[in-house]
This record gives sequence, structure tokens and C-alpha cells, in this order.
Amino acid sequence: MNSSQLLYKISDLQYSIRRKKVEYTNAVKAGDQLNMDLHNAALVLLKEDLATTVKAFNSIPAHSSGNKPRDSKKTRWWQNLFHLKTAVNRK
Repeated sequence: MNSSQLLYKISDLQYSIRRKKVEYTNAVKAGDQLNMDLHNAALVLLKEDLATTVKAFNSIPAHSSGNKPRDSKKTRWWQNLFHLKTAVNRK
């Protein structure tokens, strides 16, 4: 899986966990022990899957070709024009 697929899966798992917590809370309010156990077991499995997916996402190396910061000492051609103009005006 590539990084965007993993991010989508992580987002989907987080949503599923939130929904399952709501279902578990509703089962607790209703006092339904069977549904509480089912939702709690599903929560455990979802959290394990989320941890595995996050670990897989974090193991993807960063693509470094486009992440190079610009050298702040370099001046662009149009910046040289402005510096020349201010140097002439100072006389």
C-alpha cells in the first residue's frame, strides 16, 4: 500500500473506532451485556489494526527529492535589480 492508501485506512479505522464507541456506550446505557461484550471485542480488534496500520505508515521513508530547503543566501535575478536600484538611490 502506498502512503495515501494507508492514510485513508487510518482515517477509516479511526472513524470505525468512534462509531463502535458510540455503539458500546448505547449498549452500556441499555444494560445489554451481550452487545457490550461484542462491541468491546470489536474495539480491541480495531485498535490493534489501527496500531498496525500506523506502524506501517511510519515505516515508509520520506521522499527526499522535493524536500530540500532553498538556500537563503542565493538571490534571484529580480532581487538583484532591487538591490541595484537601492544602491544607486543612496548616492
